[in-house]
Amino acid sequence: MALLKLERFADAAHSCSQALAIDSTSVKALWRRGTAYYSLGQFAKAQHDFNCGLALEPTNTALLTELEKTKKALESAAASKAQLPRSGRGIAAPIASSAPQPMSVPQSPQDFERAWREHASVPARLYEYLKMVPIVRLPSLFRASLESAHIADITNALEHGYQTHKDFDLVFKVLSALPSIDRFSLALLFTDDKVKERIHHLLKQLATEKDVDTALLTNKYS
Repeated sequence: MALLKLERFADAAHSCSQALAIDSTSVKALWRRGTAYYSLGQFAKAQHDFNCGLALEPTNTALLTELEKTKKALESAAASKAQLPRSGRGIAAPIASSAPQPMSVPQSPQDFERAWREHASVPARLYEYLKMVPIVRLPSLFRASLESAHIADITNALEHGYQTHKDFDLVFKVLSALPSIDRFSLALLFTDDKVKERIHHLLKQLATEKDVDTALLTNKYS
């Protein structure tokens, strides 16, 4: 709480993530990290934390209030993005673009998070990044920050790997590793059913084409 009062929001979020790595069901840590994310303008992350807290304490009035405020902030941000920037003559101003940074093995969770933001929107790039990252390090890299959006991004990347490269090995290794990550159950709780269906389809293909028993793994994604 002291870090929030001092408006050291990034430090507060990091401190709460460390607390959640020890106890992923701490509603207080979820509320504080959500508040820090909100203050940093990271509204989607804030919404996720408030939703996770409410899954544990559905009548928590502080979480309900913060969630409603965050939803309004997300709606306002979406409305702003819908308006293209204009030049003085009413012509859409050019939007600067930059080439993606070269991929490298992450040395820390911070490196991993930065690279994830860089590659997650393009399944082919995220697939290549996942191939580079040692799968056994995923729990320590994600720590307590795994969210439903990550599961959706990973599903997109694995589908690309399967459809383009028939990379069953990566599909199996990644889907086997995710349940060992802190907060996996909460992240899966807020994962869209269609995403879960796509994961089940990947596992079914794996069982059919590689004769692998995926029944236990399928249950973990149900």
